[in-house]
Amino acid sequence: MSESPVDVLLFGAHPDDVEWGLGGLCLLLRERGVSFAIVDLTRGEMGSRGTPAARIAEADTAAEFLGAAARENLGMPDCGLADLPEMRRQIASAVRRYRPEIVIAPYWEDRHPDHAAAGLMIRNATLYCTLTKLNDPNPPHKPRAFLYYLLHQVHQPSLVVDTSTVFERKLQLMRLHESQFSKTAEEFGVLPAGVGDYLFGLESRDRFFGSLIGARFGEPLVIDRPLRIESLAGILPPTDAGENDK
Repeated sequence: MSESPVDVLLFGAHPDDVEWGLGGLCLLLRERGVSFAIVDLTRGEMGSRGTPAARIAEADTAAEFLGAAARENLGMPDCGLADLPEMRRQIASAVRRYRPEIVIAPYWEDRHPDHAAAGLMIRNATLYCTLTKLNDPNPPHKPRAFLYYLLHQVHQPSLVVDTSTVFERKLQLMRLHESQFSKTAEEFGVLPAGVGDYLFGLESRDRFFGSLIGARFGEPLVIDRPLRIESLAGILPPTDAGENDK
């Protein structure tokens, strides 16, 4: 049975990936009345912190905080994601059910193999979304654009979303994933790249990408092919925005 259509469909390899990479964007979508849904590929069952049940509960709480129209988990194997035809079919089936205008997924180059595999399989599932002979109960659907968000990888973004007005709420959102972020990394005995606090690392990253567009905080997106627009009106800022910069 088809889900209610949404404007934007976001994929994450693990139950907190979308929040980490694009929590600010999701908060902005809610403010603007743009409908979106989240699809997590795995339950994060191989993670050192938290149980699968706890992580699913935290993901549901986060989805409610964000105002997501829906959130589901495909139950793929954590630490076992791979760009295989069957996994592409599962991705395509979700896209065909939600029928979004825009799909957003992890960038396919990342030091975590699940992030990289998720991005690659979603990138390669674009054809499957439109196949008439896929043997899927949902009709073919072609989103207008596939975008990709950065997690660990530093890459030149195609665009950066200004999340300055919602960054503090993004930190609140991350803390809803209590099993992952209630303590600092140092308290867990883990020091990622020499940084003692994961949320400090998140803030540093978002500050860096914000600085690229003259904003306090930002979230990067990569586009792997040109996007069609009818005019510049869709990307020009509102008139008063330019006046405020003077």
